[in-house]
Amino acid sequence: MLKKSKENWIKKILIKINPEIKNHLDKNINFIDDGYLDSLIIIRLLYEIEKKNKRKINPSKLKREQFSSLENISKLIK
Repeated sequence: MLKKSKENWIKKILIKINPEIKNHLDKNINFIDDGYLDSLIIIRLLYEIEKKNKRKINPSKLKREQFSSLENISKLIK
């Protein structure tokens, strides 16, 4: 998947999960530190990523920073 299409897919999923994030996706913010992603939203996001990739992600190998930006989240999608 191309980087731009990955980011568009992630934006769509993030807005579906947390509509408040819509107006902040193109800003240089940290989704976690700025309160747009919490543990439950991250779990829902992981579910969507696993569903798209058709493979499981081991949560014990994940770090908080991997969910801080669109770029970092897109690295989870192969």
